[in-house]
Formats: sequence, structure tokens, C-alpha cells
Amino acid sequence: MPYLGHLLNSKVQDSADAVIGRLKDILIIPKAGKYDALEFLAVKTNRPKKVIYIPYEYVENLSRKEISLKNTFSNVNYSEAIGDSYTFLKRDILDQQIVDMEGARVVRVNDLRLGPVNGKMSVIGVDISGQGLLRRLGVEKWNFLSPFKVHLIDWRETQPVKGVLKLDIGSKDLNRLHPADLANIIEDLNIKQGSQLVTSLDAKRAAKVFEEVDPRLQKNMVKFLSPEQVTKILSQMSIDEVVDLMKTLSKEEVKTYLSQLQSGVAQEVESLISYPDDTAGGLMSLDYMTVRPEWTVKQTIEEIKLASPKFRSILYIYVTDVDQHFYGAVSLRRLIISEPEKNLKELLKLFPATSILKPNQKFTEIVDIMTKYNLFTAVVLDKKRRLLGVVYIDDVMRTFAPQA
Repeated sequence: MPYLGHLLNSKVQDSADAVIGRLKDILIIPKAGKYDALEFLAVKTNRPKKVIYIPYEYVENLSRKEISLKNTFSNVNYSEAIGDSYTFLKRDILDQQIVDMEGARVVRVNDLRLGPVNGKMSVIGVDISGQGLLRRLGVEKWNFLSPFKVHLIDWRETQPVKGVLKLDIGSKDLNRLHPADLANIIEDLNIKQGSQLVTSLDAKRAAKVFEEVDPRLQKNMVKFLSPEQVTKILSQMSIDEVVDLMKTLSKEEVKTYLSQLQSGVAQEVESLISYPDDTAGGLMSLDYMTVRPEWTVKQTIEEIKLASPKFRSILYIYVTDVDQHFYGAVSLRRLIISEPEKNLKELLKLFPATSILKPNQKFTEIVDIMTKYNLFTAVVLDKKRRLLGVVYIDDVMRTFAPQA
């Protein structure tokens, strides 16, 4: 099975052994999750010197030793122009970046492996090893190069990038990846390509991915997106993540984006922006559910079913009155095993006063308190014991390891 590097610039002969020209490229029509069959050979003819496109159906042999046609050249129905639906293996893929879906990373294409699939010569693998480069230089057999091993990635598990990200032929595959893996890919791409990858996703998934991207890159990426695109993404992000992003932008940019968000969301963001990052107010999230003390277990479970799509997860529900004065919390586990007609005030988990956070409490104190009381979440109350937010342990850990 040949490599593209073996074939490029090789002589192309017809059935009468007349040399037509030399192979300059091979064309395919990419299809997500498929081994793409070869559609055309791009051949630079000898006289006159021009590029013609020969349908692959005329090819008799395509190997390292020989590229030959089934017919004489006069009986070949070739074209001198080609449509935009085709991808050129050398021009568009070779030496470009590729999104390796299986490894969730961005790598460089050093060569391409071709081979028969269902009776058709197809692209079957991407060589990302140093050996691929050496093969194209014609020095792959040199003895001192033996440490370079071929590393092939299945073509079906890749997504081409050529100047702009070709997301129209594989965004479904991108959706298979975890948001954190997609964020890593975006961080490996240039800013333009990364922004285009984000916008290829639906707003909800784009928001999850955007939350995982390095904050410094987030700041730069919003400049490559239209205000409408940014607003769609922001509207699906958690409030605390929006706040973190807004803190990196100018006052004018913040004003622009907040003006396009729903008034309730904008007000919540504005209320959190004023807190320093290393305080409970800066770390706290508004991604939690509040309920009333007089509600029954049955009523509360029904409310959770209705409200759950709004939240990333629900470990506890927080019991407050209509003015947000805090009573306590009830774990989801406790709720499930309790009698349906019990009131929540009977199930409350009470918190020691020393385990409750104040909005201006410093990060080191937060860590000490959550460690001392073995807390996955810690509530933040104001002086009137109104619930302002909740600090989650994952936000604390992210502060410890921001690049994770």
C-alpha cells in the first residue's frame, strides 16, 4: 500500500506507456467517519505544461513503482477545472494540522497512507511521525534513521484543518469528545481556527467547551466572534463562568455584552463582578437551587424535575424563605429516602456558624473551612444571613490548578 509521499511527482503513463506528465496531487470528497475514495489525479502535463484532472476510474495501477492508466491518453475524458467540493491531499492536508478525534489532540500531517477499501483505493491513515517527513525526502532507508517509527492515525478518526477548520464534514464527531478534550484541541489551534470550532457547535455545547478554555484564550477568542455569537454562548454558560470572563474584558466590552443578555442574568453578573477573585464572593456560584421550608418532599422532587435542566448538577438543595434568608440544606440522597409528605424543615442539615462563608473571606480561609468540615459545597451569606451563593470544591481545586 503506497504513501502519498511515494507518489507525488511520479511519472503518469497511459496504456501505451506514453508519459502524460507527473502526479501533482490527488483529490477526494471527504465524508465524516469514512475512508475517502480517490476521485481524481491532478497531473501536470509535459506539453503543454498545464494541470489536468483525470478521474480515478481510468487508473490501472497506483503504486510506488508505477502510476499507469487503463487507456491511451486520447481516450481519457479528463477535466481542466474542478469544483469546490473536492479536497486536495497535498495542497489541503499534507503538512497541515489535523484534529485527531481518538487522541483528542492536534497533530501535523507528515504523510498519508493509501490502500484499497471495498474495491476502491482510499485514504486510510495519517502518518504523524518523523518517518513520514523522511519518506518524502527520499531518505527513509538510511540506517541512522531507524529510531523514527511510523505512527499512523486511522483516517476515519481525523478532522482536517486547512487555513479554516473544515467543520462541515465532521462536527458530529467533534461532539463525541468531552468538553475538556475539545478545549485542549482549541488551545492547540490558532485563534481563528479555535473560534471557528467553537461556533460550529450548538450554543449549549459551545458554552460547555468555552468554560474549559484557558481564560486568557477566552478573552482573545471573543474578539474573533460576532457579538451575537458571544451572546448566544454567554447565555448558556454558568453565571460564575460569565463573571470570570467579564473580569478579563474592558468596561466597554462588559457593558456591550451585558446589554445583550437577559436583564436578570445581567444583574446577577454585575452583582458578582465587584468581588475579588480570591474571595468567597469571587469564587461563589449562583448555580444552585433554592426551595421553601414548608414544601413537602413530593413537591420538592417535582420542582427539581422541572428545574434540573438549568443546573450542571444538584447535590444539595438550599432552603430559604422568599427573601433568601438561609435555613439550611437538604441532600438529594436525604430527599429521595424521605417520606413524600414530610416538610423540608424537618430534613434540614444545619451548618455550624464557623462553616459558613462571608463574601469577602479570603481563599486560604475558605480552604481551611472546607477541609475542616469536609465540605463539597460551602454557602456564602451576607450579614443578614441571606444566601448570596455557593462555593463548590471543584472551583477551589481549579484555583489550585488553573491549567488542569
